[in-house]
Amino acid sequence: MKYWRQEFGTIDGQTIWQHWLENSQGYQMAVIDYGATITNLVLPDQAGQFKNVVIGYDNLADYIKQDAYFGATVGRVAGRIAQGTFKLDDQTYHAPINNGVNTNHGGPNSFESQIWQATVTEKSDAISVSFALTSPDGANGFPGNLQVTTTYTLTETNDWLVDYAATTDKKTLFNPTCHVYLNLTGDFDQTVDNHQLLINSDYYGEIQPDGLPTGRLALVENTAFDLNHARPLADAFNSQAEQNQLVNGYDHPFLLTKKNANVDAQLTEPTSGRSITITTEGNAIVIYTANGFGSEPNLTNQPIKPHEAVAIEAQMMPDAIHHPDFGNIVLDVDQAYHRQTKYHLN
Repeated sequence: MKYWRQEFGTIDGQTIWQHWLENSQGYQMAVIDYGATITNLVLPDQAGQFKNVVIGYDNLADYIKQDAYFGATVGRVAGRIAQGTFKLDDQTYHAPINNGVNTNHGGPNSFESQIWQATVTEKSDAISVSFALTSPDGANGFPGNLQVTTTYTLTETNDWLVDYAATTDKKTLFNPTCHVYLNLTGDFDQTVDNHQLLINSDYYGEIQPDGLPTGRLALVENTAFDLNHARPLADAFNSQAEQNQLVNGYDHPFLLTKKNANVDAQLTEPTSGRSITITTEGNAIVIYTANGFGSEPNLTNQPIKPHEAVAIEAQMMPDAIHHPDFGNIVLDVDQAYHRQTKYHLN
């Protein structure tokens, strides 16, 4: 295992470091202090050619300009909160509105734009970078001084681990995710239409036109949401179903069945042979097929086009605070939160 770091940029005179991890097979991962963000994931294809497969930039300035959460740690709460309002112990809280009439991904200037403090742990079979952050009581309307850590680990067995840990001194909401965008071709001029996606899920969460969950869990059977057997992402882009046409693809949560302890989801690109198998301790995976971008800086020599990548966000179901069937995202005082997602890199 190898570790090194390099300067990635500065903010207000503070250096932002890019931390590189590499195992003996040549797999590499790079993460930065800004947003506890993964910037590079370098994998071989079936011919042994290594390429980066996550959307990312080679400079800090472009990360600051973009607002698509490329590779970032998202929190306090991933996904939308209806009208930015929630209640805990009969007290109503208001988070800032940043997505129509709703709060999305914790509100503006949340985890994705904070400077985290890094600690590196090197072992013979794994290297970890742990990023620590204090989110103060009242930040974006959320109660509690939240102590949170995001840890990225690369192992000799080609596993990429993402671990979240947190404690709070007031009851609060917590539902983080890694907002990584993947294109397993390693060529960001190509779309992900031919990527094959499998998710062990019998129900998906319906959404409204603004992306907010309706609260209804719909059966995937006989729809483009049935991913219990791998199917190309293009099936969603070409689907005439109203839920697909709302967003020109997927921007939906899938409730995991947990029927296979070794696979919650799997993304494969047939031409390159690259594949990533995902298991998570959350109850859901949100699939966002990058259906449209704003003014994000170019990745290559042209604007980022729709379906150029797919975000696979392991978390609890979005807007769970308003839907009892979606799971618990309340973090209580002195409760030690921990959740892990494993990406096996094939």
